[in-house]
Amino acid sequence: MRRRIIEALTYPRMLMMSRMDLRDCPMNRYFSSDQHVCQTCSQGEECHWLNSNDEFSVLSEQPIEALFEAFIFSIDYVDAHISRDGHNFRHCACETCTWAKDARHLVRRYKGQSVRVSGPSPSRQAAQGQKNVQSDLDQ
Repeated sequence: MRRRIIEALTYPRMLMMSRMDLRDCPMNRYFSSDQHVCQTCSQGEECHWLNSNDEFSVLSEQPIEALFEAFIFSIDYVDAHISRDGHNFRHCACETCTWAKDARHLVRRYKGQSVRVSGPSPSRQAAQGQKNVQSDLDQ
């Protein structure tokens, strides 16, 4: 699951980078929360996300919950573009809408596995099953 989420972050990363105008960025595209220019920038949220979830960050070492939170942000970002462009991801086959459909499927799979991980185990066999599911989440 971890690998799938990391791979799924690639498309929204490319979309954000292509839609952001950072030519005049005094920070050279590096977000710093303690810099006033970053705090007041209209692209600060996206810039912060990109810097936290770029291909060079250590995504594989982040907790699965942090990856999932970044993934949810990316879905919201892509949804905003779908809406702005007048698309309907349920009826459109463009790359962005297809990614949105696939992302929702991945969210359902993650949530289904997470529920099983956090649920009580009535027996030792169920506890072992939970360990297997947690292992699936980490992959």
